[in-house]
Amino acid sequence: MNQHALLTVTGRDRPGIVARTTQVLFEMGCNIADSSMTRLGGAFTVMLILRLPPTLSQASLTDRFRPLAAEMALEIQVHPLSTEAALSSHPDPATQSATLSVIGADRPGIVFQVTQRLADNGCNITDLYTRMLGTPDQPIYSMVIEVEAPSHFDLLPLLQPGLTQLEKSLAVEIHLRLADSSLM
Repeated sequence: MNQHALLTVTGRDRPGIVARTTQVLFEMGCNIADSSMTRLGGAFTVMLILRLPPTLSQASLTDRFRPLAAEMALEIQVHPLSTEAALSSHPDPATQSATLSVIGADRPGIVFQVTQRLADNGCNITDLYTRMLGTPDQPIYSMVIEVEAPSHFDLLPLLQPGLTQLEKSLAVEIHLRLADSSLM
């Protein structure tokens, strides 16, 4: 029986977090099935879906991470995960994927208004990435969102009118690209 867990690691960004975390996992016989790691400001966060060996308990894995957490001032948590949840990131043939990019002058509400429009149209966000570009005097906001929607949706006609409206109201540029097409 395969056991799965979600491991989260958060702390001040510095070299070695990924190497030391994955060293512990290797030594414990864990396999990394899926991962997301990023630096936000001065913090670094790691999320890993793991397949644990049958003889390893999640409590033992948590105990094994205690010294690393103390040494590097990290918050490390192991959460149980069902096999279904662990494998849900595999592409579903009943869905289609698209990427939405947004760029423009920074202002409050960009993330909310764009993501609400996607949710209102039945799109599920699978990844979201934002960055501040430009200068402190002229900040530019950049966002990339990966979405999934049922394959029977015709995404361009469904989303484009609302996205065009958001471009005007937020004074940003929004581009939608279907996974199997060129930039729209």
